Amino acid sequence: MKKNIKWVRRLVSVILVIGIAGLIFYGSYEGYLRRHSIDVLANLDEPVAIVDGEELTLRDLGFYILYEEHKVEQEATVYNEKRTKDFWNIHTNGFFLQAQAKDAVIQMAIHDRIFYRAAEEAGIVLTSADKQALEDARTDFWADLYDVQHERIPGTYESVNNTMKQIALAQKYQLKLSKALETTYAGLNWGGYDYDEGIKKEHEIKIIDRTWRRVVLGDITLIHDDVSYINAFGD
Repeated sequence: MKKNIKWVRRLVSVILVIGIAGLIFYGSYEGYLRRHSIDVLANLDEPVAIVDGEELTLRDLGFYILYEEHKVEQEATVYNEKRTKDFWNIHTNGFFLQAQAKDAVIQMAIHDRIFYRAAEEAGIVLTSADKQALEDARTDFWADLYDVQHERIPGTYESVNNTMKQIALAQKYQLKLSKALETTYAGLNWGGYDYDEGIKKEHEIKIIDRTWRRVVLGDITLIHDDVSYINAFGD
């Protein structure tokens, strides 16, 4: 019994050490990224991925960056209104939330580019009702953003609006494909089984790490004056 208790204590100690080391490492890595990070707004034409031979630039990711940073910042405000950066650095399910949000940005962009090109090939167009729904979505999207995000758009209003049109076409094709394959629409979302195990594997995809790893999500369209790594480090 005593041996079991000692073993459990040792295991807990090891887990605590690993956890603390992880926070220290991430703090150092975050600091490294800040010193060597790319100025996204000044390098919008820099490619970050190649999908079937076609480059995706930081400008192409403008909508997704705005969307994801706004979504996470809203959650961060609930978590700690005075120090929202704390939330971005939470470690959960083996990943830091900032890294998860960053992966969501690139994966959504890749998914939508694949389905948008497929929609073009299929001759899919937006109906009058579709166009009205798109305009309503644009109005809501721009109205929901923080003021600072309007000042720090990764691109222009026109480029972001154009991406939203491409997304509308991609979604329309996705719905059509889900019916043809007799599967669910959700299964064809990025991260969905039918997409990850089927559609995605049929395309040549390459993320350009030398650029993408230098992108610090959370500090592109937002400004965090205080940097805190779950209060383990000071300002």
